[in-house]
Amino acid sequence: MGTIAQLFESGKQSADKGHFKNLVMLARVDGTVDETESKLLARIAKRLSLTNEQVAEIMENAGSYPMTPPVSKEERYERFIQFIQMICVDGHVELSEEKLVHKYGIALGMVEEEINKLYPSILDKVNSGMTRGNILEEII
Repeated sequence: MGTIAQLFESGKQSADKGHFKNLVMLARVDGTVDETESKLLARIAKRLSLTNEQVAEIMENAGSYPMTPPVSKEERYERFIQFIQMICVDGHVELSEEKLVHKYGIALGMVEEEINKLYPSILDKVNSGMTRGNILEEII
């Protein structure tokens, strides 16, 4: 599988596509990608500079890429922080985005109480300009 363009893509491009594939899989965790999830995925794809063709290919074939959540608590927390950073990037967090981050937390193996405790704390830290590394140090 792969095109000539894929052979020459940078490590960052490859990582961005892999991360987007994981987001698609997380959005499909309940069996469907609803309109709210689709809009958020479109915004994230734009932030990652993915082309419409790349997005279509990933959406169409995401099931062929297994979603494997990180094993360690630190990696799961780091991924959760990344999701929150993504929804804060435009300066406005919508309720639909918060619900999706909650869903991502569940898919990462977190329990509701953990998410309810971590989400507001991480959101405040992200909005105050803290780096992902500093946030991770404080919550671990």
